[in-house]
Amino acid sequence: MNIAVQIGALVVGIAVVLGLIAGVIVLIYRGKYRAASGQLTSELAVETVIRPFEKGNYRGATAPGYPAVKNNGRIALTRRRLVFLTLTGTTISIPLDTITGLRLAKTFKGSVAGGWTHLLVRTAGGEIGFYVTDTAAWLQALGEATGRKPDPVA
Repeated sequence: MNIAVQIGALVVGIAVVLGLIAGVIVLIYRGKYRAASGQLTSELAVETVIRPFEKGNYRGATAPGYPAVKNNGRIALTRRRLVFLTLTGTTISIPLDTITGLRLAKTFKGSVAGGWTHLLVRTAGGEIGFYVTDTAAWLQALGEATGRKPDPVA
């Protein structure tokens, strides 16, 4: 066997192993997400939902106790809390009575993405950031639910 065939076989072998590992990881996280989604759906069934689940992005937090890792997922608003379920199965819940302010910002924690505006929720400990499809509607719904007037856009 010449060297080119050996290198090709090695590359294919590595790709197969990496594919198998990735497949296992996807299956594990899919199961975690489905379990967390089922539990959260049953919890929300007894709450008054203001904005039902929709796609969103968690952008991190400066407040302690919230995950540092950004993640895709689904976001919802109830009369009791703002809740985000990450694709990896982590539930981020912010009780509405802990929200001290609301604002929109182009940058958050040094991060900026073209065309996206951060929806920021302020608590006594810091801010929690999200990307949502309709920031104006979310800001209005959060303002009405919390009784907080959003900060003016700078």
